[in-house]
Amino acid sequence: IARDDGSSDNTIEILKSYDVILLETTENLGAKESFAELLSYAVVNGESDYFMFCDQDDVWENDKVEKTLAKMKKMEQEFRNIPLLVHTDLKVVDEHLQTVSSSMWAYEHIEPSKNSLNRLLIHNTITGCTVMINRHLANKCLPISSDCIMHDWWIGLVASSFGKIDYINEATIKYRQHCDNDTGAKRYSYKKIFYRVWDIFFGKESHISHLKKNIIQAKFFLESFDDELKSDEKNMLKDFATIKDKSYPKRVYILFKHDLFKYGFLRNLGLLLKI
Repeated sequence: IARDDGSSDNTIEILKSYDVILLETTENLGAKESFAELLSYAVVNGESDYFMFCDQDDVWENDKVEKTLAKMKKMEQEFRNIPLLVHTDLKVVDEHLQTVSSSMWAYEHIEPSKNSLNRLLIHNTITGCTVMINRHLANKCLPISSDCIMHDWWIGLVASSFGKIDYINEATIKYRQHCDNDTGAKRYSYKKIFYRVWDIFFGKESHISHLKKNIIQAKFFLESFDDELKSDEKNMLKDFATIKDKSYPKRVYILFKHDLFKYGFLRNLGLLLKI
């Protein structure tokens, strides 16, 4: 199932040459809402057990679907009928498919095992174009609101709270990077992180504004699933959703109380300096 997001070239004609269901529209929604609309359509109008998200200019390895499905089937044997998510590493390439990094997780200094709800509230480690979800998770995560930061981030939060997340420690996709990327890989380096820490501590960015979107997303998550969340999750979300109203010592206390941290010392140094 494909959706054109207002292309001005011959995308529609190319899509029509393939055996796909095409949702024709001239409205530009952006990546988040386009994938939300696609998933909603697929759940309502189809009987698929699994769903994957295909970005427009990346290149999938020939065995990407096979390997991801095998991991999903293995998870189903262990966990049965609950929301499940599988994701993989990515190979970062330039616009000519030349390798920049054989592992985006290494490139961005990401640890995919840090996928509990508290960690994902602060730092997303799941890249949508590598994901497979089952129908239980698709039903659970819909509707995907415009209040979330990104569709893959929202789906990851839902999976972490109500299901299980697993990953394949292997790149199954060539993740193409160019100047027009809507989102993309960003190399982790101490120099870059140092300047980011400097900017948020001494720059013009207002107090705690770098977490504004995370806080809004957490509030909506709490509102969406208030009656279903575990008590400790609900308390954590309430604390984080109101963190900007607290004093600095209480903000730091909330981070440590709920282990609301990113991966990497310098990332967390920046978080603590500007919380």
